[in-house]
Parts: sequence; structure tokens; C-alpha cells
Amino acid sequence: MTRGESSGAALGAALVWLSFAANAANSVEAPVAFDIPAQPMAAALNAWAIQANAQVFVDPGPVAHLTAPAIKGTLTPRQALRALLAKSNLQVTQGTDGVFVIKPRVVLAAAPPAAPPPSTPTPAIAAPPPRPTALASGGPWLAGVTGAYAKDNGGPSGGATAVFDAGYFFTDHVAAALAVSTPRSHQQFSALSVRYHFTPENQLDAYLGAGLDIEGQRHCGVGPLAEAGIDFNLSPHWLLNANVSRAQVQDIHVDPMQFGIGVLYRF
Repeated sequence: MTRGESSGAALGAALVWLSFAANAANSVEAPVAFDIPAQPMAAALNAWAIQANAQVFVDPGPVAHLTAPAIKGTLTPRQALRALLAKSNLQVTQGTDGVFVIKPRVVLAAAPPAAPPPSTPTPAIAAPPPRPTALASGGPWLAGVTGAYAKDNGGPSGGATAVFDAGYFFTDHVAAALAVSTPRSHQQFSALSVRYHFTPENQLDAYLGAGLDIEGQRHCGVGPLAEAGIDFNLSPHWLLNANVSRAQVQDIHVDPMQFGIGVLYRF
């Protein structure tokens, strides 16, 4: 074969291939009356290829358990193929040779959620120190002066007097108290009692007490004593006191009830 004959043969083959490609492209875009019933996807794709006069390549694995919907109407082959695959995870591509390739869609893995930024630890709030008790802040000892007035049915022990008070707190609630009065109407009394304080941590602290009362100067008598009072704490050390007490001393026939107001100091 001469060089001219070879060139002519190659040109003729190229024209034939271009003509086939053009016909394939035109056949894909030309509408076709499709009538494909609902059936397994592999059978539906085969029916589409026959009615569209086109070639399709599909791997049997991804379509093995899929069912294609019914397609009926005048559509282009590409439209009909997309309708068959609309509810599946398959996609279609077309090669340069006009063959349609069916393959699963590529699903991009979702990026893992970003790790939350490290949280700044909340600084621990220190608990407030415990409130000191009255005994710890004020001290166990108590001393002061009280102005007192005694009303006595017997007469000799009645009247106004000054009373020197002292006390010692064994605990915040329990204390011993000693009261010694100045003479009045030829009488003098001393009282020793044990008191119970109900609210020593509060500004107002009520208490009850019981003990012994010693009355007289030349003739002395001893009898039971009951008392009640309230302390108004001005500070951990200073306080005001109001009290009332009642004693019965049978030996010298006195029965005083005494009222007092005083200023006391704890240390």
C-alpha cells in the first residue's frame, strides 16, 4: 500500500468513529417512549438499555437488593436513567465512548466533631472559717457591777443596793455565778448559782439559774434561789444584763424578790 493509500484509510476510519460518536450522542438526547415496570434494579437497567438503544455497565453487587420504580412516558434516555436511580445511592456517569457506568455514590466521611477547648478550672471557693464561739472570743471569766432593788415581804432585806457579780463559763452554755451585795437595812446577801445560757452566740442571750442564797449579817440564813436573766452583748467582751431572782430563807424569815440591771465584762 502506498503512502497515499494509507493516509486515506486512516482518514476514513476517523470519519467512521466520529460518525458513531455523533450518532450515540444524538440517540442519548433524543426522546424515547419508555415503558419500564417496577422491578429489580438490574432487570430495570437492562430494560432501559434495550429501549434506549444504549450501553450500560453496572456491577451486580450494589444493585442486588434494590428495586427500581416504574418509568413510563416520553423521556430522553438520560432523564429515564436518572429517574430509575433517583431513590437509590447510585450515580451515573458517561464515558467518551458513550457507555453509561452505574456505581455507588461516594459518601464522604463526616469530619469528627472538634474537641471542645480545654475548660479553665473554676477556682475552688474556700469555705469561710468557722465563727468563733462566745467562750473562745470573749473568754471564760465574767465580772461586773449591778444595781439591784429587792422587794421583801419581811422588810429587813428590801431596798436598793449594789451587787458585785463574778462568773466562770465552763462551756458556752453552762456557767457558775457569784453575787455579793453591799449592806442594806442591816442585811447583806450572797448568792451562788449555776446558770444555763440558751443562745450564747446571739446578741440577746437568755438564761435560767438555780442555787443558794445566803442572807443576813448578825444572823445568817441559807435558802434556795431561782433566777432568770438576759444578756445584751455589746461586743465579745462587754455586755448589759437584766435579771430577776427569788430566794426563800426560812431561818431568818426573809423572802426577797430582786430585780437588777448591770454592766459586765468578759475576759
